[in-house]
Amino acid sequence: MKQGTKANKSGVSLENLVEDTLVSRLGVAVETFSKTQCRDNILLKHVPYTNIYGNYRCRSEFLLCFEGREIRIECKAQHSAGSVDEKLPYLFLNFTQSIKEKEAIIVIEGEGFKKGAKEWLARRCQGTKVRVMSLIEFRNLYYKGLPKAPKPSFWRWFFLNK
Repeated sequence: MKQGTKANKSGVSLENLVEDTLVSRLGVAVETFSKTQCRDNILLKHVPYTNIYGNYRCRSEFLLCFEGREIRIECKAQHSAGSVDEKLPYLFLNFTQSIKEKEAIIVIEGEGFKKGAKEWLARRCQGTKVRVMSLIEFRNLYYKGLPKAPKPSFWRWFFLNK
């Protein structure tokens, strides 16, 4: 199997596990963003956003609209050496500076990331609206339903948005 095909299957597998977790724990319906106007108690897939360069054609895997909250969710899997970890700084900037939602989660899995890449992302996101976690942490967080919203640090936000 080609490396790109293997990486794509790995990413889709992680997305399916995240989706299954939210559907089973919260009982939400799932729909493609472009096929519905519903924004209440639903998990939307392939959700557009405008990136740091002003490109409005970007998409993240999910937007959870539940109990009046909107939580953008991105999945990154890397089970063998590759380039996904090189995209983490770009993802960090997009999620802390470009998305309109007040909450975001990056689910990151795999042992193929360069040494320190996952830890770098987690450190950079501390005190922001973005949580970084493994699939197990994500499942545990949603085990009893929707978790409380994180409280971003004002000073962290202030310096990131200068």
